[in-house]
Amino acid sequence: MRPHDLVLLTKPRLASLVIFTTGAGILLAPGQLSHGDTLATLVLTTLIVASSSVFNQILERDVDPLMTRTADRPLATGRMRVREAAIFGGVVGAFAIPVLAWKVNLLTGALGLGAWLIYVLVYTPMKQRSVAAVYVGAIPGATPVLMGWTAVTGRLDPPALALFAILFLWQIPHFIAISMFRRDEYARAGLKVLPVEYGDRASLWHMLGTCMGLVVATMLPLYFGIGGVLYALTATLLASTAIVGTLWGIFETASILWARRYFLVTLIYLPVLLGVLVIDRV
Repeated sequence: MRPHDLVLLTKPRLASLVIFTTGAGILLAPGQLSHGDTLATLVLTTLIVASSSVFNQILERDVDPLMTRTADRPLATGRMRVREAAIFGGVVGAFAIPVLAWKVNLLTGALGLGAWLIYVLVYTPMKQRSVAAVYVGAIPGATPVLMGWTAVTGRLDPPALALFAILFLWQIPHFIAISMFRRDEYARAGLKVLPVEYGDRASLWHMLGTCMGLVVATMLPLYFGIGGVLYALTATLLASTAIVGTLWGIFETASILWARRYFLVTLIYLPVLLGVLVIDRV
């Protein structure tokens, strides 16, 4: 067992996104958090997500070898045994969740536990049964921003739910774009995604509807007073880009190249939107 494989089990790219969204929740929440509690919230939230990622790979160890982007994972290649991964993921989760509840507050710890349970026990097995899994998976994906907020306030406020809505809705077009240019891999692995089950046309209209919901969600921070002129301009520009890009795919017949480019745009969308919101707020 190599240390590098332990890192791969935690899905480090996902962990970096979790740090960013949790930090955004902390900075946008009213009030202040001590440096120690801030560090604890960031680290422990990331560890909870890392633990859930380990068990996700345990459950999908027979599916991962069938997809190019997951074929080199430690369990998929056999470089690590299931027992080793389970001990690692179990120890990390069993440490992070109660310590977060004790060190920060019970609500933040409960959100972390809920996200872990949904991701591992509901979303992961659901991926092979229903296209609705993308919506279920978006719940734990959007929870870290709530955890950052509740770490500061100890409560779920309407502005925090607005941030949750942004992250939740952002994940849908992001994932649809991935599943469009990796359609063959998802089909080979037996995973239920919109492009495989219903085709590109239905997926694109679904993407458009979700993007319109995302536009509304990105305006909510303005309503709650946590965004200013800079954020309003940025949100409008990004929303226009998302809508125009989706319409381009619908009316110009989306290609694999289009799906890859759209996916890259979604990678830029979230950090720019939240980053500007934090700058505007601070």
